[in-house]
Amino acid sequence: MSRPTRFWVTSGTGESDLSELDAIDKAFMNSGLGYQNHITVSSIPPVIEITPEIDREKGITFIEFENKRSMIPFSMNIHVVKSLSCGFTGDNLSTCIALAKISVNIDENEIPCILAFESKGDNLETTRLNAREGVKSMIRERKANIDYSWESAGLKVISSNLKVSKKFGCSVSFVVFDPFTYVDK
Repeated sequence: MSRPTRFWVTSGTGESDLSELDAIDKAFMNSGLGYQNHITVSSIPPVIEITPEIDREKGITFIEFENKRSMIPFSMNIHVVKSLSCGFTGDNLSTCIALAKISVNIDENEIPCILAFESKGDNLETTRLNAREGVKSMIRERKANIDYSWESAGLKVISSNLKVSKKFGCSVSFVVFDPFTYVDK
């Protein structure tokens, strides 16, 4: 069994007069994940955050790996936590994922963990608030300790918002598991 060790966050929007699927594709390109297969997982990313180089125009992402810059290969399966919203002309689409860096005490050991909670709606501030409240509920459920050294109040938020002007629109937010750094455990 292998597990991921690193993650990053990204988001994007897309619009189309052709189809909803075309708007989704444009949002994926805008997020830098336009050429990979996305396998959606639940809400526990790995604990190390990285900052890749995202070319939103070309829909590709480069990651520093083994002292070199590597592009995520086309057709690669990548694991993601995803919040996706689609709509039509005039709709306001908001997506958000709130993350918390925590530690959980298991048998007298503090084990680090990241929690993620996805939200979507028609108002960005409400969507962000719902995501933050959702991840706080996950923290309470686990009786976890928040790591306040990471971001403001121990939380990180990635979001996207789009007022659809074409026939179809898509807003998407991702937590992406680095496909290059899985380890066997």
